[in-house]
Amino acid sequence: MWPMSRERPWSSPVGAVDALRALTDLALPVGCAACGRPDHLLCPACEADVAASLWPSGPRAVRPRPVPRGLPPVHSAGRYAGSLAAVVTAYKDDGRRDCTGLLGGLLAGSLDAAVVGCPEVVARWRRGDGPVLVVPVPSSAAARRRRGDAPLRALAERAVTGFDPTEAVLADALRARRRVADQAGLGARERAVNLEHAMAVRPRWGAVVDGAACVVVDDVLTTGSTLVEAARALRAAGATVVVAATICATQRRSGGRTGSLSHGLERHPGPGFPVHEPPEHGIQVAHHGLRANAEPILVS
Repeated sequence: MWPMSRERPWSSPVGAVDALRALTDLALPVGCAACGRPDHLLCPACEADVAASLWPSGPRAVRPRPVPRGLPPVHSAGRYAGSLAAVVTAYKDDGRRDCTGLLGGLLAGSLDAAVVGCPEVVARWRRGDGPVLVVPVPSSAAARRRRGDAPLRALAERAVTGFDPTEAVLADALRARRRVADQAGLGARERAVNLEHAMAVRPRWGAVVDGAACVVVDDVLTTGSTLVEAARALRAAGATVVVAATICATQRRSGGRTGSLSHGLERHPGPGFPVHEPPEHGIQVAHHGLRANAEPILVS
C-alpha cells in the first residue's frame, strides 16, 4: 500500500508557516531574489546571469572530482555560480519560496535528463513496472525548525508535476537518522565521514522502495557525499536503480581551476513531456526528454 497523508493545510506547522508567508508577501515589497532590486522576482540583469549559468544544450551529466565511491549518475541544469547560486541560497535560507517555480522548473529538466539517460528506468517504463520514485534529500530536524519547512520537498513536488502517477511520484522516503555537522567548509573526505550512515528509509516507505527505481533530488552537487549517502540508504532498502538530479553543480575545468561555459538557451520539449514555464521571469524551462552526455562535466 502507498503511504498517504490527508492533513489539511492548517493541521501542521508547515501549513501554518506557508500561510503566514503568503500574508507577509502581500504586505512587503518584492525584491530580486539575487540582488535585491525592488519590484522584481528576478531583475533583468540577474535573469540573464541565471540563464548564462545553465548548460548550453540543457541539463547534462555531471560528476565531482574525485568521484566518490557509490555516487549514482547525476544530471544538473547548470553551474552553481553568480545569480543562480544567490537564488538557490535565498530560496533555502532567506525564505524566498516565491522562487519555487523557477528552481522547481530547473530541477524538473534535470529530473527528465536523469530518467531518460538511464536505460534501466526507460526499460521499466516500457514494461509498466511501476512509477519512478522521486526522493528528495531529507532536511535535518534542526534545519526544519530553523526554516519552518523542508524547502527541497517543495521543489521535488514541483519537479514531478506533469508526470502520470504511473510514471513518477514524489516519495518523501528518506529521513535523517542522526545529527551531522554543518557541511560548509568541509572537504570531500570530511563530508563523506560526516554523512556516513546518516540517512535511512522511513519504515512506512520500506515496501515501496524495495525493488523500485529512484531518482534522488538535491539542490547542489558539490563533492557528491550527500547523494552517495542517499543512494546507499535507498539501495540498502532494496532499490534496484538509483540515479540523481540537482538544480546545479559547482564546476571547475579539468585542470582544477574554476571556469565558465559559453551559454545560450534553446529548449525544445520532446514528445510526451509537458512544458513548464514558471511565471514572472523569462527563463524558459522545459520538462522534456534528454539523452545523457557521453562525457560528464567535471565539477568540484
